Amino acid sequence: MNSIGIFLKYARYRYMIYRILLRIRMGKDKRDEYFRNTGLSILDFLPERPYVTEYGVKAIIRRGTSDFTVLYMSIEPKVEPHLAMKENEVFVDVGANVGVYTLMVANNYMDKGVTVVAIEGHPENYKALCRNIECNDDSFKHIIKPINKAVSDHKGIVRMFERTYDGIRAGTSLYSLFDTFVLDGNYVKQNGCTLKLECDTLDNILAGRNADVMNMDIEGAEVLALKGATNTLKGLRKIIVEIHGNNLEAVKHLLQANGFNTEIICEAMNYVIGTKS
Repeated sequence: MNSIGIFLKYARYRYMIYRILLRIRMGKDKRDEYFRNTGLSILDFLPERPYVTEYGVKAIIRRGTSDFTVLYMSIEPKVEPHLAMKENEVFVDVGANVGVYTLMVANNYMDKGVTVVAIEGHPENYKALCRNIECNDDSFKHIIKPINKAVSDHKGIVRMFERTYDGIRAGTSLYSLFDTFVLDGNYVKQNGCTLKLECDTLDNILAGRNADVMNMDIEGAEVLALKGATNTLKGLRKIIVEIHGNNLEAVKHLLQANGFNTEIICEAMNYVIGTKS
């Protein structure tokens, strides 16, 4: 197993040496301006290789992405217990990104016959998700079914916008179907790329499949996704929805209208938890 702590020390040394070399070549002011304009950090000097997360799964951190934050800092302590699975159940990860919840559930419940459907719309994040599945136990390939589609309330084509926190780099966990308010400090990147992607409803994507527990993190499109999931919601016993923008009340209403009891969890983000008796 590869401890990321050791490689972070290695990355820190590489980062410091690079800063020193640039100062010699460019001078302090131009070097500092270069770092501001590029957003380079210690994480960009990590070797791109599999690392073992605290959940016992392997994942590869891509340079210039949000992968480190997603894989090592995104799971909320109050949310994790709601991902508990029963024998032979199906977990659906909507907005799976690079697979933090997908991999955790597959690993934790492998012996219980649980299967995972991981839905990710962004093509590069989807490739990273598949690579992370492949670098784990071979049995993960049989447990996890990745699907490359954006989720909405209709079948067709949608635009996905590149968004950013710092105005320099695209946040690879921030891509959204919306170019309006999603979260404080999170806005469409100036001159960022806009993707045209195939979208579909959850009812269509999951047709013919059972679904018992669902996690949803799709950067503002959660109301659209729930409107296209009437049949899917009937079969779920639990759903965890990460809230973006002003969607809290709309998500609560949609879940309650579909027979869920709801509770709100407030941590770094707000979540609506829907549970059926």
